[in-house]
Amino acid sequence: MKFDVATFISLWLITFLCCALITTALSHMFTRVVAFRFWSVGFYLLAASSACFALHFRWNYDVLLIATATLALQSRMLIWAGTRKLFGLTAPWRAGLAGTAVFCALYTCALLLKAPLVLRAGLLVLFFLPLRAATLYEVCRRRRPQLGAARLIAMIGGTIATLNAIVPLLLVLLDRTNVSLLLGNPRHTSALYAVVFAGDLLLASGLIVLAFKLQMVEMNMLATLDRNAVERLATTRALRAERDARPARGDALGHDTPTQRQSLPGPV
Repeated sequence: MKFDVATFISLWLITFLCCALITTALSHMFTRVVAFRFWSVGFYLLAASSACFALHFRWNYDVLLIATATLALQSRMLIWAGTRKLFGLTAPWRAGLAGTAVFCALYTCALLLKAPLVLRAGLLVLFFLPLRAATLYEVCRRRRPQLGAARLIAMIGGTIATLNAIVPLLLVLLDRTNVSLLLGNPRHTSALYAVVFAGDLLLASGLIVLAFKLQMVEMNMLATLDRNAVERLATTRALRAERDARPARGDALGHDTPTQRQSLPGPV
């Protein structure tokens, strides 16, 4: 299975640009879900990374290759941070920015110094693999057992994306650098690109479905709590009305009920 590189890059760019637009719209519809904002920025950066690689395919400048790898790493960091936000955890995005800056400096030095491809591939694995594995770990943690198929889709996509992180190093070790996305300028694509694309697409769609499923679970929980509160309030009101409707104890025994004392007119 082989097709033109430009076709693949165009497909990649359009797909993740659509994902970015969808998550942007969802972030305005569900303002409480902060994860949509993180994911929308991440998908925009992923689309920008694809555009930079397309430009590098046309003009062979190292700065475009650096921008491709840096934007891709930043997008992975934001996707991981958004996944943590989805489950109510803190997202150390400042540390992620610092890590991205370190990667950019190291990768730039590797290109300027004409470092071997195995070193450049090692840098990609060193920085990309932990973020993809961390995203998969956040999806697999059993905080919400009701998520079902939504979690499964995200898990499959996250697993493929995590395995794809070590592909550049394997390609270099196998002397197949002509099919690497970030390490060279291929003239044609192969079935490997379809695997990479499928992993990222499944992860993106799985995370969006996971967010919707999580919102449905939380809404059902809130509806159950509200229903229980309404039923408890109705029961309390019924008991109070029943207690108020009971006759006084003195009337039930046939005795006179006590009356309020009144003072006699005039001095005593």
